[in-house]
Amino acid sequence: MRSFVTDNYGRFVVLHLSKGDLVLESIKEELSRLGIKNAVMLSAIGSLRKLSFHTITELTDVSVDEFVTLERPFELGAMQGLVLNGEPHIHLICSDPKQMYLGHLEPGSEVQYLMEMSFLEVLDLDLTRRKDQFGIPYIDEK
Repeated sequence: MRSFVTDNYGRFVVLHLSKGDLVLESIKEELSRLGIKNAVMLSAIGSLRKLSFHTITELTDVSVDEFVTLERPFELGAMQGLVLNGEPHIHLICSDPKQMYLGHLEPGSEVQYLMEMSFLEVLDLDLTRRKDQFGIPYIDEK
């Protein structure tokens, strides 16, 4: 187990995405524009017309992922995650009219009507991700 602690927070950022905006790409672009390297995603709701995500499929030491891209209407119930060293790691829960989807957000996910997200900037932690012997990213000090 590793633990990193700070009591120094920065800006609270609210993002509104509109029809056709790319979710992950917009997050990266705006946080970069604001100079935010580390943040916690606090909330996210909205609708999607294209969903790109991946999920694990095996219990092996090395991750075996299934990458999925679907184009139809989705309601986004929640997203959560961390942004470390400018790189978002975000998971989502959403549904179409027939089933639920859960996984790691990938580039290419596209807003249908709107998306509202909030982030809290984390100061005084200079963190990044490094890969372990199995290729799995873990949080470490930069």
